[in-house]
Amino acid sequence: MRQDMSMTGSATESGPMSGLLGRLQEGRLGRRSFAGAAIAAGMAPVLATYLSHHPAAAQEAGTGLVVTLPRTIVALDPHGPQAVEETTAVVSSHIHDTLTARNPETGEVLPRLAESWTQVQPTVWEFTLRSGVTFHDGSPFTSEDVKASLERIIALEGPLAPLWAGVTAVEAPEPQIVRITTETQIGTIPVSATLLFVAPAAGLVNPDFFNQPYGLGAFRFVSWQPDNSLEMTANPDYYGGAPALTGITIREIPEQSARATAMETGEIDFTYGVSPDQLPALRENADLTIAPVSSYRYYFVWFNATREPFTNPVVRRALIHALDLDTIVADLLADVAVRAQAPIPTTCFGAIPQAPYAYDPELAQSMLAEAGFPDGFETTIQWNPGAAPQDREIMLTMLAYWEAIGVRVENLEKERAVWLEDLLALNWDMNFQDNTVRTGDADFTLRRLYTSTANRTGYANPELDQILADAAASADPAERETLYTEACRIIWEDAVGIFPFDLIENYIHNNRVQGFMPAPNAIPTFIDVSVTG
Repeated sequence: MRQDMSMTGSATESGPMSGLLGRLQEGRLGRRSFAGAAIAAGMAPVLATYLSHHPAAAQEAGTGLVVTLPRTIVALDPHGPQAVEETTAVVSSHIHDTLTARNPETGEVLPRLAESWTQVQPTVWEFTLRSGVTFHDGSPFTSEDVKASLERIIALEGPLAPLWAGVTAVEAPEPQIVRITTETQIGTIPVSATLLFVAPAAGLVNPDFFNQPYGLGAFRFVSWQPDNSLEMTANPDYYGGAPALTGITIREIPEQSARATAMETGEIDFTYGVSPDQLPALRENADLTIAPVSSYRYYFVWFNATREPFTNPVVRRALIHALDLDTIVADLLADVAVRAQAPIPTTCFGAIPQAPYAYDPELAQSMLAEAGFPDGFETTIQWNPGAAPQDREIMLTMLAYWEAIGVRVENLEKERAVWLEDLLALNWDMNFQDNTVRTGDADFTLRRLYTSTANRTGYANPELDQILADAAASADPAERETLYTEACRIIWEDAVGIFPFDLIENYIHNNRVQGFMPAPNAIPTFIDVSVTG
């Protein structure tokens, strides 16, 4: 059963505009004719008032943005188990805000809610916050809100918690000062703060807060109908200046072909993650713009190193040699991916290219025989369909390559929530997915996922743990890059996973959309976007 999580009345409620709006929703009036009909009837003031209180109608009337994301929105909580879910991050980037931001071109960490920060001691970071900033409910933003948000991330032990694993205390000595103390020196705190979405301390005491959240962002939450749509309206009091858009509607359209069609017909204004076979027709549409960017997003296959036969790195390497990755890229991923060269995309800081695994099925079979599996073996792989371009085709192709060397892999397709629960519980043999290095820094992915304490794959290597800890402790880019050279080599040569493809993100929008900047982290933001015409 769908639940409408709403803070305002429905856009179809009765009122002076209900009949006209009803005809609009039934397709009998277009965006322009809706506004034109109201003005012709002498209702311009009524229309303006109505749209300001009904964001869904504002979107349809052409004053807002209609977006479809590649995945379904499963949660709005940016601190818990879904904290690194792409859709959760997109919504959170508009409703909430972070202490810092990262320039995707230079890697420079920039101020947001924090005006400045300094490492006052080797193990103490101090952030000075903006003054005069208010939450959507009008309450003031203070250091207590940062303290409560960070402590919640740590307590929930979700996927962002490892970034803050060394934190021993979060203090709010003054309303605009936050002090973070760590057990050992950590130089990446300002980078990790780019993912610290600040929610109100007063709201976080309510376990249902993120069903109807309010924050510090450029847009205010209005309603969420799971599997249907989410509505946001512009925050005129945003500290960075009121956004040009009246609001944003995020519509759920799971099928890629349906999303492509919706772009061509003008039903939606913006999408991304479209499959390669849909791109040529979209390129031919003069009303659309396609903005590609080499992204921080990539595919991988993990091996559960606690389960036989994947406790043996020889077996793990054999399965990599069984795959003709160059052919898969050429046949399935033209314009949307390139062959990967490291455990994270080379667009990211700390991604050091490695020697590729050659496609050699005979070598793969001999390695399996050496490991005690001359006739191969049976295993399973879990994945969530529809998460990224060509995932089904890639999955079926890899299964065929493994079958050719005697490895029979059962295909376990799971719904997103089930897949995620099993992933975190290590309830799988192999796991196939895409991922994004959200900060563009190796620390986000390598320390968060590949340390022994993270225990995301069952792989444990004390040498790697120390290298990643040293890289996180340092604030010297040259020193960190040297350390990541060794970290990438270990992860690659130990075959902790298969790292086949780095993704190219193709953002597609109507030409009426102005001011959009392609985001390599696959988290598009629309704070500076406007819609013309």
